[in-house]
Parts: sequence; structure tokens; C-alpha cells
Amino acid sequence: MNYYYKSLIAFSITSIVFSANANTESSFAELEQAKTRINQPFEEKVADFHQYVNQYLDEYEAWRSQYNEALDKQRTELIGQWGSGEVSDQTKSVEYTDNNTVKKVIDYENNTATISVLLDADAVTESTRTIVQQGLTVDGQVLNLTQASISLVQVNYSLQQEKQEKSFIIKQIELQMKELDIQADRLIQSETGIPESFIFERAHKQKQILLAEGKVRLKHITDLYDSKREELGIETVALMPMVSDSKPTTALQTEQTQVSDKQTTKQAELRNNATDKPTVTLATEQAPVVNKQTTSQVERHDKASFKEAQAFAEIVVPAAVIKPAAQKKIVSYTVKLPNKSLNLRANQYHPLATAESKKWGIDEAVIMAIMHSESSFRPDAKSHVPAFGLMQVVPVSAGHDVNKHIRNIDAPMKAEELYVPPLNVETGVAYLHILNDKYLKAIIDPQSRLYCMIAAYNTGAGNVARAFNENRTTNIRKAAEVINKMPPDQVYQHLLKQLPYDETKNYLKKVNQRIALYQ
Repeated sequence: MNYYYKSLIAFSITSIVFSANANTESSFAELEQAKTRINQPFEEKVADFHQYVNQYLDEYEAWRSQYNEALDKQRTELIGQWGSGEVSDQTKSVEYTDNNTVKKVIDYENNTATISVLLDADAVTESTRTIVQQGLTVDGQVLNLTQASISLVQVNYSLQQEKQEKSFIIKQIELQMKELDIQADRLIQSETGIPESFIFERAHKQKQILLAEGKVRLKHITDLYDSKREELGIETVALMPMVSDSKPTTALQTEQTQVSDKQTTKQAELRNNATDKPTVTLATEQAPVVNKQTTSQVERHDKASFKEAQAFAEIVVPAAVIKPAAQKKIVSYTVKLPNKSLNLRANQYHPLATAESKKWGIDEAVIMAIMHSESSFRPDAKSHVPAFGLMQVVPVSAGHDVNKHIRNIDAPMKAEELYVPPLNVETGVAYLHILNDKYLKAIIDPQSRLYCMIAAYNTGAGNVARAFNENRTTNIRKAAEVINKMPPDQVYQHLLKQLPYDETKNYLKKVNQRIALYQ
């Protein structure tokens, strides 16, 4: 035996000995920690557990804030070039090439493909001929652009476009607020021992932070568009705002009207003095102490704050462009996607739906309808919650639930895992199973439970319960008592009327209508 092998054996034996000693010491240390935990006063245990939950949620919220910052940075750059910040979402693919001067948009929801070219205002449109000749490749198919519908628009940083960019932020805030509801719901349903009052207060505070951040983001859009209009020499003249008699006047609307009146006489001063711009204060300093009795008050408070943010987004100076001085124009070519493109994508993932349907007892037509609505059968789909993949799974809510209840892993899933189709579909369907067989099991009628399961997949079982409980609590057992007294059609209509978020109402309608496509 040569020296090398002798040394290797000696090293291995030494490592084993030290490892054994280390493991023994580690075991003793763990035992001492366990003794300390057992002897720890109850109040300290509760405080430690609350701290653990806070830390867990803080990590997600910090990551979410970073995601929002990166998204806003990307959209700011795009607005600087295109006048709009169009980016991909779960049903739309947006790709920029050639130093962001060519944009390809595949809208899977509306079944269209568009390629747009950013040109100097005085450039000849014929310069896009090469792009037309090359065609547009979508899902491996080359689409002929010679019969495309053509549009030409100026990059003028219009007030309408500014409002649209603000609407993007408002919609994202609503989706992220809904995700906070789902996280709170899963903590309650998991019966962790954390008081509901603590969970509700935690979610409420985070919603207020989202809204406060949203105010800053909306103001950034206002400043950006003002800056670009000034840079391009786009002059505006103030118009009197039209106020609908059907809407109650709020303090915020009164402020908006006052600002508009100022503009009529002093437009230039408003543009150059940031302090004259309309502002809104969102309540973030003090969150109310929440308990079961005040749940509905908190929900009303959150809704009022969200509507306030929406109103802030609506505040754009009523004006008409009187001197457009666009330096760029956009030429776009739009064609319909091939009729069979949706079917081709659906057929590719239908076997996964069939397999998971058998495993979890969820109707495969429902799985396909949800997959269709969530991602248009795109495995790389990503929303701005953000959620990922074919069934748009959020790693820290549905992903964590499935890991914990199905895989015995008490940790969130990773985003990269959810881009793997078999794992994504398994997770999505397993989550449907958890909703159907655990959270919503008290609902007797299978059709009524199906409607509630579809809505809960989008918004959480707690928000489904809120739709039926008079005090708007998230207690699904109490909600089930109400649901069980209704026929399924009434349950469906009640959900469409009472669900907290319009996005969920539209989602329920869309999925329900699409089930028939896959039966």
C-alpha cells in the first residue's frame, strides 16, 4: 500500500472520529436547547413564535419590494423610449430587441401577435420592410406579415397613456394585497396557534405599506410623464374637469378639483412647482388592533385606502395637447395567431392534467380550464404578484402549502422549480386538492364546492368565506353553513356579487365558462 493510500485512510478515520465527536457535541447542544424551550415561560414562547412568523413574512415582503423596484426600473426605461412600459405577464409575452427599438408582443388571451418598430418621427415607414419580409415567429411557426393590419402612432406621452401606466400599478397592488389575504388565510387554516388578531393586524400593516409604496410609485409616473412632455416641448392647456354626479364627492376629489382650478389660471406655476401637485396621505402610521369583531372594519379600512390610491392614480392634469412635438413614432404590424395554436399548447400539457386528476381526484376539465386561464398553457408565464408557470403558483402560499401538507417540507417552493411543467402542475392540482378536501370540505354540494374552490384558488378560502359571512370574517365553517342552504346557482351568483376583488369575480366566470371546452 503506497503512502498516498495510507494517508487517505488515516485522514478518513480521523474525519470519522472528529465527525462523531462533533455530532455528539451537536446532539448535546440540541438537547440543552430543547430543555431551555420546555422551561421557557409561555409568554416568551408566544413572542418567539410571533417573531419567527414575522421574520418569515418579512423575507417575502423584502423580496417583493425588490421585485417591484426592478420592475419599475425596467418600465421607466421603456417609457423613456416608447412612451409606455409594456412588459410580459401571465398571458402576454413582450420581448424587446435591437436596443429596445423593436417590440414583439404575443397576446395569448386575445390570440394576436404584434411586432412594433420605434422610428424617428421623420423616418420613412418603408424602412420596416425587412421586418415584414422576415415574418414573425411564434411557438416555432413563422407568421406572414404581408396581410397584417398596420398602425402608426406618435410617441407623445399623452395623459391617456400616463393614466394607463398608473392603472398597471394599481392592478399590481390589488393582486399583491390579495396575496396577503391568501397568506393570512393559510396561517389561520393551518391552525398554527397564532391568534387571528395577530395575523389580521400583520396583513393589514403590510397592505398599508403596499399602498404607501404605491403612492410613491404613482407620483414617479406623474413626474416622469411631466418631464418627458417638457423635454419634447409638448405644451398643454388646462381644461375644466368633468365630475360625474353619480359619484359622491370625497375630500380627495375636492382637492383634485381645487388643483384643476388653480391650473386654469396658473398652469406654468403648477408644472414648475412640485408642491402644487395633488397629494394624498394614506394611513400607514397606526394600524388598528384587530380581532374577530373588527375584521370587517379592517376590510373596510383597507378597501377605503385602496380606493384612495385608485383616486390618486386618476389625478392627471386635465389638459389638451396643443403642440405635439413627437420625436419618435411607432409602426406596428398585427396578425391573428393560427387557429390551432391554443389547441397545440393545450394538447402538450393535457397528459399532465390527466395524471394529476387521477392522483388527486380533481376533474381534469377543471384543471385544464384553470391552466388555460392562468397562463394560456405557457410554462414560462410569470405574473406581477409574482406567480409562476402553467398554473401560476405563488411559492410562499400555494407552493408552501403543498410542500407542507403533501411533501412534508415546511418551506416555500423556489421559483425555478415552478418553471418545470410536471412539478408546477402537480403543485397546482395538489393545492386544488387541499382546498377541496381540507379547507372547503364542510361545503356539502360538490358543484357549490367547485365554485368556491375555483374562487379560492385565485383569492384564498378566507376571502370566499368573507363573501358569505355577514360579519365578513374568514371562518369557512360558518360560511359553509350559509352555503349549504343555497342551491349551486345561487352560490355562484352570490360569489360574483360578494367576492372582495373584481379580478376574482372575472376569474371565476372565465374558468367556469372554459370548463366546457375540455369536457
